[in-house]
Amino acid sequence: MPKNYVKRIGLVRRREDLTHEQFTKHWLGTHAALCVKLPRLKRYSVNLVDKQRFPKFGFDGFSELWYESEEDLVASLKSPEGVTLLADLPNFTSSIEPVISVETQMLWP
Repeated sequence: MPKNYVKRIGLVRRREDLTHEQFTKHWLGTHAALCVKLPRLKRYSVNLVDKQRFPKFGFDGFSELWYESEEDLVASLKSPEGVTLLADLPNFTSSIEPVISVETQMLWP
């Protein structure tokens, strides 16, 4: 039976003074390197949105962080690594809208 994870989805808007390339480089490089150090994190992905194809979507991308429980998620973001990660957000985002959900896996490899 598939495991149901608590997932934090972060809907991200690029900082307007950065080019798409600068934004992407920071997110996939500096920020992702910080994120993978989070304690208790089970899975992490970054999803970039092609604004040419989806101009009405109000975000430049979204991240997905999977945890065993919401308690693990909260503890992870309060850890020294989490504090460092959250402090990096203004370096490449103008805003981030977090959503917490419980993933129900219906078809999973």
